[in-house]
Amino acid sequence: MKKWLYIPLAALVLTGCNQEQAQESVPKKAASADYTSSLTISPVSITEGEEKFAALGNQQIGSVQLKGKLTKTHWLKGVEYLPNKKERSLFTLELEPKSYDTQVRFAQSFSDDKIHLGIDVDDTTVQGDHTFKQLDDYMVRGADFRSGPSAATPYNLLMVYHMTKNNGIRGFHLNDVTRPADVPLKKGERIFGIVLSNHK
Repeated sequence: MKKWLYIPLAALVLTGCNQEQAQESVPKKAASADYTSSLTISPVSITEGEEKFAALGNQQIGSVQLKGKLTKTHWLKGVEYLPNKKERSLFTLELEPKSYDTQVRFAQSFSDDKIHLGIDVDDTTVQGDHTFKQLDDYMVRGADFRSGPSAATPYNLLMVYHMTKNNGIRGFHLNDVTRPADVPLKKGERIFGIVLSNHK
């Protein structure tokens, strides 16, 4: 499922912490014998009312249902993908090993010169942001979300938000992203994501 936004974008302030940490690339591998968690990730439809409310603040919103069992600790993360094929964390939320039937809601928005990412899980809200020197230079912006259910792997991209100074912008097949190196940057691009991973 793809949604596109073209600037100008209005401000919707989400205050949050900024934990700028360079992350090592996750080894590229599909779910295998050494990945024993049995979790299904399914997109949850956004209601018409929710879409209208989000549009008032030029938010991009999405949601997935996590159902099944994690056999080891995982993390929900807001990340920026870097030119060195790694990622930088804006926030993390730990998910302990146990059974889940839980909805994860996520949102992206802008205020002044900042991009904000946030998630809601049960009664917990976590947010993070990044400050740009020249946000208005990124003239084309778009978001991609998961379109169907899939079994969890060690690295799962739940939402991607991409912006560019150029005329065109590319889409993403979120299920094909199994590590940060699968999101190579082109000149003039900035790419952010919401990720579920067994690697902090």
